[in-house]
Amino acid sequence: MIAAFNPGLLVLPLVVIVPALIFWLARNQARKNLEGLRAFAAQAGLRLTEKAVLGFTVVESLEGQQQGRPVRYWSYATGSGKSRTNWVAVGVTVSGGDALQFDLTRQNFVSKVMELFGAREIQVGDPVFDAAWFVRTNQPEYFAAALVPAIRAKFMAEAGDRRGTGSFKLENGVVRYTELGGLSAATVERLAAKLPLLLDLADVADVAAGR
Repeated sequence: MIAAFNPGLLVLPLVVIVPALIFWLARNQARKNLEGLRAFAAQAGLRLTEKAVLGFTVVESLEGQQQGRPVRYWSYATGSGKSRTNWVAVGVTVSGGDALQFDLTRQNFVSKVMELFGAREIQVGDPVFDAAWFVRTNQPEYFAAALVPAIRAKFMAEAGDRRGTGSFKLENGVVRYTELGGLSAATVERLAAKLPLLLDLADVADVAAGR
């Protein structure tokens, strides 16, 4: 007599194999990401800060200099549990302190909600730019004048991220671009394209501090 097949016999192998496969795939992806970031850092002359997390080596930040200014790529999280959100950023340190503060995001549903809750934007007098970007600052007259056509053109050329979460902000002495996501070789290569605009904004901040 042929014994009936018991599906329960498959449970134990699956319990072992599936988690092992997931761990192997995650480890392989983490290794490729680390190699990519190390290659980018070597090419750009940046220092990596690494740490071990659950047996994986991950990159916390990449730091260096560009045009005499400290430059940093990093990731961070806000919230916790199901509300935890991961962000990635590239920033340039200014030398003029916090005399000027600003925040620029794309005009979208979120910016409209912010306006409903009292956020006040400034207009620079360029209809195309004003329709595209939601601009806030503590020095409206100066910052509107400082956003000269060459800088506005760089903003208008910004593709942004696919989810529309990107923002340019000056806070705590750092001009930074931030969007949803994490550090990867592909991400930092794309963020590197933001540096010319960030450096222009850092110059604007330094001039504001010296006025």
